[in-house]
Amino acid sequence: MTGDIQRDYELIESTAHLAQFMEKISACPVLAVDTESNSLHNYVERVSLIQLTGREANGALHHAILDPLADADVQLLGPMLADPAVVVIFHGADYDVVSLKRDYDFAITNVYDTMIAARAAGMERFGLADLVNGYFGVVLNKKYQKHDWASRPVSQEALDYAHLDTRYLPEIMDRLKVEVERHQRTDMVEEECRLVEDRSWSPRLLDGNAFIGMKGAARLPEQSQRVLREVYRLREKLAEQRDWPPFKIMGNEAMLNIARAMPQDARAMQDAIGNRSRLLKRYGPELLDAVATGMISTEELPKPEKKGGRRFSREDDLLFNRLREWRNGQAETEGVEPAVIINNTLLQEISALRPTDAEGVAKVPGIRDWQLRRYADALAEQVAQFVQSSG
Repeated sequence: MTGDIQRDYELIESTAHLAQFMEKISACPVLAVDTESNSLHNYVERVSLIQLTGREANGALHHAILDPLADADVQLLGPMLADPAVVVIFHGADYDVVSLKRDYDFAITNVYDTMIAARAAGMERFGLADLVNGYFGVVLNKKYQKHDWASRPVSQEALDYAHLDTRYLPEIMDRLKVEVERHQRTDMVEEECRLVEDRSWSPRLLDGNAFIGMKGAARLPEQSQRVLREVYRLREKLAEQRDWPPFKIMGNEAMLNIARAMPQDARAMQDAIGNRSRLLKRYGPELLDAVATGMISTEELPKPEKKGGRRFSREDDLLFNRLREWRNGQAETEGVEPAVIINNTLLQEISALRPTDAEGVAKVPGIRDWQLRRYADALAEQVAQFVQSSG
């Protein structure tokens, strides 16, 4: 972090202090929020810091960092987050919104996501650090991107870093609104932000069958899938026991290699996971037991979830490429990244459904209202021309 460090933020560690701060910002029409979690360091994820910046109508700012692991009733924050008269600013709101809902069951309304706005404004670099540096000349310290925010006490330097995540958001929002309006994409930002408000937490499946969602798992032979399931269950068990995130116990690639090789002794296990791996030393007996259990298992295997209604045919692929070319050209014309116009997933849906009029485009799952207003006719025309030319 460069520039003068301003420590005009409050560190809130009690219910009484939080109540005082909420009273101070109760009339603020703008509240910037960010969260830090322990997801890279613990098995059970939880919000570990909440950064807050309230802005009064006269522009006065009030900064605070709330420690939700201390003796403070975080629910006192809820009414302001749910107040439709308060603009709640996030940058990259998805994760923060679902985390706050997961831990505190908050209702969050009137969200303004500055990442969505920056993309809509055609910014090539739209990370928070990029915006803070570009607008204010402040460099955020990257050393804290993987910090263990659940460890206590939190150092002064880490707190200084954390509070910057909301300090500049109100002014960033003001500047981006001007740019978004200039690009005539205000309706896009509003709709996308409303969709963010509806995000909900999807808990990690703990029934042992979530392994089938791992990339490459569904293509394994059945016996290897059964081995993989047992190794997956072992990883979850060990992660919970040690209170580590599962990836720190064992990576997916190592698990898949074990499932393919189905090693039955220590030497074969070491060959499967590689000589540099410490997995054999740490968990060798447990891993071999898991492989043995999987090899004799008769437990029914789960079926991978089907995505989409039908297989993507060669004709679909040709149409998809045509639509992508149109999309990329449109993005260049409008000065935004292609995914801002319409993402590849939606283009694949359109390619499979092949709507030849605007009404048909409106029935495509996931299509936004703002996209229909801008591009429904053009998309339908592209599909109609393709259908006609392919006979």
